[in-house]
Amino acid sequence: MNKLTTWFAENRAPAVFAAVFLALSGVAGWFSYSSWDDYSAATTAFAGSTDKLANLTRKTPPPSEHNLALLGKSLNSEQTGLNDLLSTLRQYRIPAFHGIEKAKPQDGPQLFQDALRAQVTKLKSATATTGATLPSGFYLALEDYENRLPSPDDTIALSKQLTVFNWITEQLIGHSGLIVAEFSKVSTAPPSQIVKNMKPLPVAPISKTLPAYENPASLRVSFRCDQGSLREILNALSKAPYFLVIDTLQLQNTVTEPPRRDTVQQQAVQATPQPTAEGQTNAVQRIPIVVGREEVNASLRIRILDFPDRPQKLPAATK
Repeated sequence: MNKLTTWFAENRAPAVFAAVFLALSGVAGWFSYSSWDDYSAATTAFAGSTDKLANLTRKTPPPSEHNLALLGKSLNSEQTGLNDLLSTLRQYRIPAFHGIEKAKPQDGPQLFQDALRAQVTKLKSATATTGATLPSGFYLALEDYENRLPSPDDTIALSKQLTVFNWITEQLIGHSGLIVAEFSKVSTAPPSQIVKNMKPLPVAPISKTLPAYENPASLRVSFRCDQGSLREILNALSKAPYFLVIDTLQLQNTVTEPPRRDTVQQQAVQATPQPTAEGQTNAVQRIPIVVGREEVNASLRIRILDFPDRPQKLPAATK
């Protein structure tokens, strides 16, 4: 140790030079290492940009200012058309029954239950005039709230269901002799009934854009009527003031056996024009009826869509 101290004391200038050289060498090595990393990253980015440029040059038509301007105009036109469609669909928004949404939140549940009870009584009384028949225990598919109040948070949604359910019922009982066998909401299976051994599905990325529609409820309706009434009911559903989607439609004739062959031939003979005494045929002829007088058992599953009022996305101005 004494010898090293003595050597540094005798050779101070070379020792300082050696220390400075070692420090500068370390700094130069660190800068060289960092520069190599930056060079590798720049080389990789350059190679990726070169590939993208080569792919773009092979596209038809190639990207250009003119093509980009046309693309922008097309996107704006599509967005404008989408906004117009949403404006049209919002005309099918479902109002709350008898303006329940305007009441105070604490009064809404009682108002809903009173309106539901009064409307069920009104519909049952109307069947005595029209001759239609409602199922036993009919309560507009809302029998859960016959003896209990809904929560304030569910009142508005239930009042919208009441609006549509009441309209559909009025269309059904407006036909004489129609027999409603089922009028109930389609309930989804609770999570406890999901098979535990089922493999989980891949999680889809969550979209920040809210859907343009909501599904307040789905309804299952079964009834018996003649073919003319069925045609009028289906036409009424297609022209409804609300957006109704018929997911399934099952029909069954009440007469399952076809007419006998000799009956058809006899009807055909009766339909043949008979000559008169003057040698002329009758102008009025009987039309043979092979089928068509039987009634139909119909079962429908109706999905109800609502379009809430959400702000539209305006198209960006094209340059």
